Amino acid sequence: MSIAAFLSYVILTSITPGPSNILLMNEARRFGFIGSWRFICGILAGFAVLGILSGIFTTSLYNWIPVVEPYFKMAGAAYLLYLTWQVSLSKGSKKDGREVQTSFLSGFIFQLINIKSILFFLTVLSAFILPFNDSLKSVGFYLFLSIFLGWLALLLWSGFGSLFKTFFVKYDRPFRLVMGLFLMYSAVTIFL
Repeated sequence: MSIAAFLSYVILTSITPGPSNILLMNEARRFGFIGSWRFICGILAGFAVLGILSGIFTTSLYNWIPVVEPYFKMAGAAYLLYLTWQVSLSKGSKKDGREVQTSFLSGFIFQLINIKSILFFLTVLSAFILPFNDSLKSVGFYLFLSIFLGWLALLLWSGFGSLFKTFFVKYDRPFRLVMGLFLMYSAVTIFL
């Protein structure tokens, strides 16, 4: 396995806009880093659990990945387009959005069904880790490294949202439209 290729894929995929990154930045923009901490922890915990579950299932069902991947892609693209609508066009009340969006459980569940993260772990495991590592220790190490780097990227997006909160509040509508375009881009790149 090429460590440079592995790290490049993990870092670039983690740092590029995706549903979790965009929602974390939006929550931090709305409530600050500390105010959105429950949601952040839910996303981080969900990412770790998803990584571990992906490791277990991908190792067990390595030969089935090509069969199920197209269905994950279609479901993921549809879900991302729904999120695009939610982020850029929806005008729900702030009270309702805060109660639902900032809970640990909503972040955790969201991350478990986040198709970008599912495809991220399937790709990392099937293209970079499993073909080159036989031992459970090696697989665990590279999976842990993927989770850790993903966490750093997620926290970076949250920090960015919190840091530029006043700027984003001033330009709320254009910000939501740009974030919606990033989500739409994420939906398209699933098929590239």
